[in-house]
Amino acid sequence: MNRREALQSLGLLATIALPTISGAQTTYPTRPVTLIVPYSPGGATDNVARVIAQHLQSALGQPVIIDNRAGANGRIGTNAVAQAKPNGYVLLLGGIGPITIAPHLESVPYDPFNDFQPISLLVKNDVVLLVNPSVPADDVAALIKYLKANPGKLNYASSGTGGPFHLSGELFKSMAEVDLIHVPYKGDAPALADLIAGNTQVMFTTISACRQYIESKRVKAIASAGTERSSRLPDLPTISESGLPGFSSETWQALFAPAGTPPDIINALEASLIKTMKVPALRTALQDQGNSVVGGGQAECRQFIKAEYDKWGDVVAKARISAS
Repeated sequence: MNRREALQSLGLLATIALPTISGAQTTYPTRPVTLIVPYSPGGATDNVARVIAQHLQSALGQPVIIDNRAGANGRIGTNAVAQAKPNGYVLLLGGIGPITIAPHLESVPYDPFNDFQPISLLVKNDVVLLVNPSVPADDVAALIKYLKANPGKLNYASSGTGGPFHLSGELFKSMAEVDLIHVPYKGDAPALADLIAGNTQVMFTTISACRQYIESKRVKAIASAGTERSSRLPDLPTISESGLPGFSSETWQALFAPAGTPPDIINALEASLIKTMKVPALRTALQDQGNSVVGGGQAECRQFIKAEYDKWGDVVAKARISAS
């Protein structure tokens, strides 16, 4: 074999070898994938994670194992993923609190943009604006009118200072130009109990947390808070369409990988999720929990998170909210 023939032979071998190397990269995953949930078992985020994991493992061909890393309002589990090896085997079910609110309130050990690779927005959780039945308002326009006529007379409850429902109330106050007094609680349950008792008069929370009280008329639903009407309460108008144009407040969950995860792995996860989020059984299970199924890919997810980060940062700054 002469030199030219030898070089041609090596070139042919290299051409043959390239698909093999590429193929090796696309064999992901070859072992179980861990999905870190930064909250305790049994909560809304954990419930979403378990439905996603059940169906995602079918698309990936490997088990998806839930690892609950609760603490510090989601920051501990979120940081665990930021520190994980970027190989696609440790993922995060991230949400509004640790990713787009907490960095505005205090120093966090991770960067919400530089330490994570968004893969897909999964669900938005249906949020509703409630009032105690004693409040003389049946829609947003009437509530705003009453609040303007009675500044500082009503209180609004939230599940905690700096949480999404506290910020929802501050956004409402700012956009409606009304005066409401914030009363924080340690969770939805005690906040709802005081709303029902009439110790507070206004509250934002998820529909799943309060639907039984709406149906029993122990609280009055004024409007849903999302960009669209909730499929669980389709006759209830949004705040935006019933008196405060442009208002929206939704909690949400998205899938993230550590920054630096190879693009072919991210693309494989994205493709698997797009397939998974179309499964009818998954969609039904998530909707029954009070979620709107979203889906979508990396670009849409990153754009949504940036918009959320900017929106809630502006609310925190205007209301001068801190974590303490």
